[in-house]
Amino acid sequence: MSQRRVLSGGITQESHSFNPILTRRDRFTIVSGQHAVESNRGTNSIFGGVVDSAKEADVELIVPTLFRAESGGPVEDKVFSEVCDAMLHAAKRGDFDAVVLPLHGGMLTETLSDPEGVLFERLREVVGKDVPITAAFDLHAYVKESTLRPLDFLAGYLTNPHEDQAATAKRAFHAAIAMLDGRLDPVLAATFLPMLTLGNDTTLDGPLVDIHEYARTAIDSGQAYDVSIFNAQQFLDVPHLGQVVLAYGNGDLEEPRKVANEVMHMLWDNRDLLIGKYPDLGKELKGIDDSNRTIILGDQGDRVAAGGPGDSTYILNYLLDSRIDAETYFPIFDPTAVAECERVGVGGEITLTFGGNYSTHSPKITAEGVVINLGQAAPVVYDGPCDAGTKTSIERFAIFRMNNISVLLTNQPYAFIDPDYFRAVGLPPEKAKIIVTRSGYHYALNFASTGRCVTVDTPGMTSYFVNQFTWNKARPFYPIDNIGYAPRQFSRRRH
Repeated sequence: MSQRRVLSGGITQESHSFNPILTRRDRFTIVSGQHAVESNRGTNSIFGGVVDSAKEADVELIVPTLFRAESGGPVEDKVFSEVCDAMLHAAKRGDFDAVVLPLHGGMLTETLSDPEGVLFERLREVVGKDVPITAAFDLHAYVKESTLRPLDFLAGYLTNPHEDQAATAKRAFHAAIAMLDGRLDPVLAATFLPMLTLGNDTTLDGPLVDIHEYARTAIDSGQAYDVSIFNAQQFLDVPHLGQVVLAYGNGDLEEPRKVANEVMHMLWDNRDLLIGKYPDLGKELKGIDDSNRTIILGDQGDRVAAGGPGDSTYILNYLLDSRIDAETYFPIFDPTAVAECERVGVGGEITLTFGGNYSTHSPKITAEGVVINLGQAAPVVYDGPCDAGTKTSIERFAIFRMNNISVLLTNQPYAFIDPDYFRAVGLPPEKAKIIVTRSGYHYALNFASTGRCVTVDTPGMTSYFVNQFTWNKARPFYPIDNIGYAPRQFSRRRH
């Protein structure tokens, strides 16, 4: 028997409908071929899970291209078209047995609300109905019927903060191989409900612990082959935004349908408990000057990890107004400020204005200081466990020092979910008293050994006060609208 081959790759990004900064090609890390495989081997990333599964199963991977970017505004149409063209060109050769795609599921383009579904459908038209197509998504994906119709199997993360990126991809890969072997006949029962979770939606505590435990029990008892619970990204102005539950059976629909409906009912019953409140910034920083422990703050209102612009000055203005004199690392997206620092060079003293170009809840900052470092293409390797081993880089940066505050200015938005972002620019995390990140969940896993991690209540584009937005397509949904419990149903058989 000849060695099996699997087509993989694609494009992964999480979009924010209300972020006006389009995600262009230069925001993406682009890899292909054997380089893509080797650079992701052994990483706890979604593509790393595909790579390691292929190695274990002695399967050759075909990777025409893989585009990956941090969260942000919608992706330019021409970038998505470039990826589609590359994937379809490879698919037309037909020299593979299955398709396994490591994506996000919450991406938008300028004109498409379901680009992943478009990619799946175009691939299906090329490969026909007999070639398995599976995918792995983030649990914050926006999943709809158009996403599911061309797919034989879809797996979603089971953890938030995310620890199971590779494991999720392995579920999708193993499902494809099981179909090829004749061991799996996937039958999908899906249910959809226009309801958002807003803040109390980790899988470490709260209502989702019991809900995921029920799903695991259903799998262990044989009621379902696989279950995914998607708590949709809350900043997508798209039709039918909300919760999605997928339950797959192996040839059977009845039991998975019961499981999907029960999980959705549990989500609805806990709808008010899934709305959380974040700690007050002032209370968390009280006494920080006398503390011996580092505090790592997640800026809830401006999370690049959730698609925010990353240029809010709210926390820094609070530190300045409160005269908090502690060693602080504060990252901010401002390409103009980076260029100004580059103009004066390392050691240059300057009066610099920065931040607040898109995040307008807090004013820009103008301050005197000195440029202490400049750089470009600074390599970052995630400590993890979230995305452990993932390699990326900071394109261009400047460090502007004002008193005891090191302002890390970048020409691209970054979430700073891993300590190595700071090490990469010469800011040792263990030397800081306060570190600010542009993340609400995942940074807490990776900074756990650095100090105390707290996501604080701040205003901005990614705060969970979703009535701040002008919604055109997504409503009605709970909790903004008074809706009843009336989930939509969808089912799919492979043949």
